[in-house]
Amino acid sequence: MLICGICDKKYDFKGVGEEMFRLIRKILTWVVVLLAVAAIGYFVVLPKVLPIKYREQVEKYAKMYDVEESLIFAVIFCESRFDPEAHSRADAKGLMQVTTETGWWVASRVDYLDVETLNLKDPETSIAVGTWYLQWLEEKFGEVRPTVLAAYNAGHGKVSQWLSDNQYSEDGYHLEEIPFPETNSYVKKVELVQKLYKIFYRL
Repeated sequence: MLICGICDKKYDFKGVGEEMFRLIRKILTWVVVLLAVAAIGYFVVLPKVLPIKYREQVEKYAKMYDVEESLIFAVIFCESRFDPEAHSRADAKGLMQVTTETGWWVASRVDYLDVETLNLKDPETSIAVGTWYLQWLEEKFGEVRPTVLAAYNAGHGKVSQWLSDNQYSEDGYHLEEIPFPETNSYVKKVELVQKLYKIFYRL
């Protein structure tokens, strides 16, 4: 209790201190709750919404072929949602949805893969083949990401045709327009998902 000598008023600082203590305790409680929710979101919800499975294999082949991990994860996410048994109507198989024809073509150029025993539904094989193919496409198309992704989806032969057509490309590297709506949507989706992997997993 403090008494003012001029106005003769009494001030109860004890009550003020208790009120401040309660406020601080309430704030700290909310901070703890928010941190707990954030932790649950990051460690429980995020891996379900944006999986990061097969990380050891992705890291291995990303390093081997100098391809961004975030790109590999984004392609797997958009192609198969991390289902190694995925099989499309176009005969694309496995995590990275590689066709049998493309798989054989890649295997014939890689020492550690055997065309005769190639299993594209094996996660490591799919990641190895898909990552090698991404690297090959980056070399072929000058690392222009949208063009590379369009080629992964529609085929490099088809994209080469588009690039040679002034209606779709002015410089032979960048596509001003992607004539296939499905491929156009695919490119945008992979680019968006790759950004999310970079943001949330710092890849």
